[in-house]
Amino acid sequence: MSNLTQGDRVFHPNQKGWGLGKVLNVTPDNIDVFFVGTGAKRLSKSFVKLEIAEGTAAKHRLLDNLIETSQIGSVDYVSPAAAVERFLTIHPEGFSAPRFVKDEREASVRAHQFFIQLLGETEISELIAERRYQDVCDRVRHIESVTTLLTKGEKAAFYSALDTPVNQKTFSVALAALLYGTDSEEERFKGFVRALDLLGISRWPYATLFGFLRFPQEKAYIKPTVIQTVAKAFCWRINYKAEPNWRGYAAVLRLYNHLRTSLLEEGLMPRDMIDVQSFIWTIGQK
Repeated sequence: MSNLTQGDRVFHPNQKGWGLGKVLNVTPDNIDVFFVGTGAKRLSKSFVKLEIAEGTAAKHRLLDNLIETSQIGSVDYVSPAAAVERFLTIHPEGFSAPRFVKDEREASVRAHQFFIQLLGETEISELIAERRYQDVCDRVRHIESVTTLLTKGEKAAFYSALDTPVNQKTFSVALAALLYGTDSEEERFKGFVRALDLLGISRWPYATLFGFLRFPQEKAYIKPTVIQTVAKAFCWRINYKAEPNWRGYAAVLRLYNHLRTSLLEEGLMPRDMIDVQSFIWTIGQK
């Protein structure tokens, strides 16, 4: 163990349940390691010899996205298994329970279906070609209205921002590019954020809601307070900034995918990011 250095991936020979670990710090007497299954541990070099992990065994999505070492000591880490246990105390039957579907899923699924019907790629392209920007915005408001994802204050600010013809055009064109454009996902996201900034509503919920509702199999929805709480609990690095930005969104999307995979590994079956978002909300509200 004396040859270990910061960043090495290791296993504890007598604690298999701790899973893979990442060396955080090494001193003459001790070694600090973050283990996926249990969090940070300080181990005495005199009592244990850690096993070095190599190749594919040394790879793990959490350790690749771990928060800074200086922050770990102040975090009460929640392992995926512990998070699932917490989730099941609220939803004992998991994602398939009728109550879960009704309370947590139904509204977003309905909004997704409306999105396909009202603002699919063909529909929004035709509306923009005919300069029917108000119709695009009216349909967006209708889709959003069936969800509970925005607060009353957020709804009011969003609706107000779409009152003028120039803002309706700016938003409609940017939304079409975000959802169906041919540029890279990064460029489309940045373009949409720039449009929101022109409307005076450059905030995370607006920047992520519409992609999430249109493509719930692959997109993430961000509520700032909740996502910061959850990212900290899972020790996941998101580099949060108040202003929407691609780096932060990509980091949160990796967190969503990490949790989706973790849920599958723990025996739950999330159908899409709607289920993952509900899981995140449950953990974030504890």
